[in-house]
Amino acid sequence: MRTHSFKAYFLLGAALTAAALPAFSQEGLFDQLKARFSKTGIFFRADCPRSLRNSSDIYLPIFVEIINGVEQEAHTTGSGVSNYIKRDPLQFQGVDIFVKPTGAQHQFGKDPLLLGTSKDFSFDARTGGQPLVIQDRYKKNLEVPREAVQSYLSSHFLGGPFASVDIWVSLRVVDWPDQDFYLRVALNAAPLPQIANWYRGDLHYHCGYTDNPAERGYPLDITKQAAMQAGLDWLLLTDHSTDLSPDAYKAELDDVKKFRDGRLMLIRGEEVTTASGKADAVLTTVHMVAAPSPDDPDKGFADLNDAQNTVILTGDGGPSSAAMPIKDALARIAAAGGFAYAAHPFDPISPVMRGGSWDVDADFISADGKQLQAGLEGLESWNRATFSTADDMRDPFCIRPHDDASACFQPDAGANQYARLEQGIKLGWQPLLQRGLAARTDGTDAPLFKTFLAAGSDAHGDLNYEATMDVVDFLGKPSRGLNGYAEDNAMGRISTVAFAPAGMGPRGENILHALHDGHTVMSNGPMLVAGFDANSNGSIDDAEDIGIGGQISASLKSLPALDLRWASSDEFGPVQSIKLIVGTSAGEQPAVEIPVPADKALTSNGLVPFDLHSVLKVGSPNWIYIRLVASSRNSANNEFRCYTNPIWIKATGQ
Repeated sequence: MRTHSFKAYFLLGAALTAAALPAFSQEGLFDQLKARFSKTGIFFRADCPRSLRNSSDIYLPIFVEIINGVEQEAHTTGSGVSNYIKRDPLQFQGVDIFVKPTGAQHQFGKDPLLLGTSKDFSFDARTGGQPLVIQDRYKKNLEVPREAVQSYLSSHFLGGPFASVDIWVSLRVVDWPDQDFYLRVALNAAPLPQIANWYRGDLHYHCGYTDNPAERGYPLDITKQAAMQAGLDWLLLTDHSTDLSPDAYKAELDDVKKFRDGRLMLIRGEEVTTASGKADAVLTTVHMVAAPSPDDPDKGFADLNDAQNTVILTGDGGPSSAAMPIKDALARIAAAGGFAYAAHPFDPISPVMRGGSWDVDADFISADGKQLQAGLEGLESWNRATFSTADDMRDPFCIRPHDDASACFQPDAGANQYARLEQGIKLGWQPLLQRGLAARTDGTDAPLFKTFLAAGSDAHGDLNYEATMDVVDFLGKPSRGLNGYAEDNAMGRISTVAFAPAGMGPRGENILHALHDGHTVMSNGPMLVAGFDANSNGSIDDAEDIGIGGQISASLKSLPALDLRWASSDEFGPVQSIKLIVGTSAGEQPAVEIPVPADKALTSNGLVPFDLHSVLKVGSPNWIYIRLVASSRNSANNEFRCYTNPIWIKATGQ
């Protein structure tokens, strides 16, 4: 679930809208309210991938959806209100699609891109000239041939070929204004930076089984196609425990199996709404990403009292919709062989659902203080790849002329992904890593416990940009609470990259093992991995090697060099900085800069050794950890980063 999202209360929204209307007679006000309520719960959307990286897909998919009424069955606050609102059927005529090169110097033409025999619309929904009647919902994935886009551009504009295009999608509905959406697409985008045996994915993605008045994802066919266009290898589907049902969870698994074909790995998980264990707290609702057993990814999370029930169902944390205590959720996940990451742990959800933050002592640490709670592996503190926000949730790129700059994407310090990530590292990850270095009492030569970091887009569909609503901004900017806004987050803009030298596995088993064991790095562009080449064969991918998430115990004198490998691209720019951070039981030391040779700025071209003796000058009987952060900068001066999980080290002697 998105942080701060405005969960459902469309009655409240309608009432607030009505309160803002000018004074009317009682009859006039009633008519106004009736008119507004008649349109409550009616939504239109159009979306498409931000980048086309899959050269084998000859289509640009454009997803359109019309919802004539919100969900009826979810177990969330206010979910039953829709039963009291009656709406007339919508009469859908069709869709027009216009394309132009990106840039203010280019204007959309008058003629739409035609996809079929109709001369009236790009896509004609009519039958025999009669509009399509939509009683409830309509979803359509328009497969636009990329060759048709190029042909249209060539016939309407000079100066091609064009690397980026703007798309105007207009939905035509009888007795409604045209519903217009503006999207930006990078055509023929280059593949994302890659390192062999590492697979990019999204730990936190919502498909169409997330479905409530405020948030809903897309069907798995467009989800899979868009994920491949975005350059991803796998998705963990984390639909809300507040939206699912036993039947829906089974149907989701059937869909997952249907779309597994060796190209994109789909794994069914959940985002579970839970209650913090903080004593005497009011804002206690927090979320976790639940991943299934690496040994049986399709197993689900069996109820401890009913093995046939494999889905965790909860309320949303609102006053009339209770969340599940964290301890109970983790116990069920662990009993099923699964594991969890705290989702956006210090980015609270809406206060309407009593959204709060995870507490290090009450929520992460076990009762004896010696481990993470059973079933918990880490934090998804890198949540949403946002730098900028915009008031116009249908045209945040300002493809049309706008008088108000706030309508367009503008840097937003409060939403900045790096600021939120570093806050999560400071408040949660560092203290947990520090505690995990405490001495063991069982004689085992290992850290007391490990805590891992993960990244997820938390996108709900959101292929081009994120369209959402924000109750937190409501007092300062009421339009964002009532009309919504946009973030420049989207599927594929952020990823957890998993080490799986034997491949992802037929059901994602090896991806899940990597997530469970911390063999992962997090990136919104460049890649950086590191390890110790234990057998000195020029690779850090062998079973005996010590890589990300692993541990090594040796004398300081015999500690081998740390081998690094990195990769970037022109899109993300050369790697400018690699920082090594050493953590001890007393805290983290100032970062050490590892030099990046000028001729290796885009790719290391193999392993580059770094002598840790320059940093670890004195041996110690205590465990420490090292982690790395790489940053690159492109020609537009945009910075991109990669964070690794730690490698734990005990280097004794001199």
